[in-house]
Amino acid sequence: MRTNKIIVAAAILALGLLAVPLYFTSTFILHMFTLVFFYIALTAAWNIPAFGGKFSLGHAAFFGLGAYAASILYVKYGISPLIGIFAGTVCAMLGGVILSFPLIRLKGPFFTLASIAFAEVLRMVAIDWRSMTNGSVGLNIPFKPGWLNLTFTSGMPFYYIALGLAVLVILLAWWIRSSALGYHLRAAAADEDAAKALGINTAKSHFFALMWSSGLTGMIAVFYVFYNYVLEPGTAFSMDLFSLQPAMNGIIGGMGTVWGPVIGAIIMTPLGEFLRFYLGTIQQGLNFVVYGLMLIAVVNFVPGGIVSLMAPWFKKKKSGESSARDN
Repeated sequence: MRTNKIIVAAAILALGLLAVPLYFTSTFILHMFTLVFFYIALTAAWNIPAFGGKFSLGHAAFFGLGAYAASILYVKYGISPLIGIFAGTVCAMLGGVILSFPLIRLKGPFFTLASIAFAEVLRMVAIDWRSMTNGSVGLNIPFKPGWLNLTFTSGMPFYYIALGLAVLVILLAWWIRSSALGYHLRAAAADEDAAKALGINTAKSHFFALMWSSGLTGMIAVFYVFYNYVLEPGTAFSMDLFSLQPAMNGIIGGMGTVWGPVIGAIIMTPLGEFLRFYLGTIQQGLNFVVYGLMLIAVVNFVPGGIVSLMAPWFKKKKSGESSARDN
């Protein structure tokens, strides 16, 4: 009975989301929905290593690699971004390989700090490699509408692409968490030494989690570049947008869970846009003060994130349905 209700609710939600562009033609509304879906996908991808207790602040590195790979192929060589998606995914995964071998055995803040340094090094490379990246000037995506060029005259196709990416990454995150890899990662997060004693190759589990996370991040980056039509090192490797923001979403929603990133992105993305618009006119950076206060409040009072507040309700409902069946 509970499964049937979930299926019906999911179907209603899906139909509602598919109908949004048909009833809301406002450019701002479509942009906001697209941005929320984008951050749901990005946060869910960032969250995969968190299943194993790895906290990365260097995902801007994978984002930039994927973005530049697809953009360079399209702008300089005329290769369709539909092919560039695969190139961006592969390049981001290669970045994950480079990061993982020397750093995957690091724990806690050491891994986090090393991931930040990796992203910063790549940003400097993008600035200095002018013959390939155009340096700080960046790359402009030509406006040639068509699916082959991933360029459109309206925001509706981008809305549906972002929605599809969000659903895809959530399903993959759920599958990974429910697989043997997910169980190994959760065991490592709980007690890595005990997991090793049970025969789990924790380094291998962390490696594959990072591969999934980096590859998905690179794929999502391709969408973002062609949605904005411009790419430069400061944006492509932005710590604020593609490292700190997903981490903030994950922590507030519930890091290491499937639905935590979704809840966090739904709450924080519109709030972030609102704070930037209103507080940015008062004092630049004031929105980050509000972010910091929210983060402190969540970590102190709801360390499991907002999703942990909902867990007792689901357990109570499940136990009630079990009692009803027994009677």
